[in-house]
Amino acid sequence: MEVKMFNRGQSAGKAFEEKLGSYLSGFTDGEGSFNISVINRKKDYVHGWKISLCFNISQKDDTVPKIFKNALGCGKIRYRKDGICYFDVRKTDDLVKIVVPFFKKFPLLSNKQKVFTIFCEALEIVSNKKHLTIDGMEKILKLRDKIIVGRKRKYSNKEILISYQKNPQRLHAKTVLN
Repeated sequence: MEVKMFNRGQSAGKAFEEKLGSYLSGFTDGEGSFNISVINRKKDYVHGWKISLCFNISQKDDTVPKIFKNALGCGKIRYRKDGICYFDVRKTDDLVKIVVPFFKKFPLLSNKQKVFTIFCEALEIVSNKKHLTIDGMEKILKLRDKIIVGRKRKYSNKEILISYQKNPQRLHAKTVLN
């Protein structure tokens, strides 16, 4: 089944597409997530940390993930070793131009709307490159802390921020050279 709702972010207003948009939003309410991750990249990132923002959904059956991919026109379908299929969008541009407008047009109805709002704030910081400063990173970490996860975070905020404080000129010097 091929379903087209958005063509790289261009919304259409057909009744079927409204139903599909509402369905996908509702599905996300139950099964989707908006994630803010901080990944240790000390070997190849100027400041040592990569902010990874991601929207995803997963299911045993790949039907719904494929509908999301076709409807939004972005993201990737992946399969875990245990057979679970998931759809995720990680590219900042796709998140800004497609995913966020989609969920603004078809808002979430559960408490996940609060998580989406926090995610949007973090996305704005990242898309404006403000996460490359200590102030921006602090804001990202505060936003990330507002999202409850079911496990302990791999890196503490203190551990992340200390790398900015060790040599605050390191970030500026490498940014100027690029």
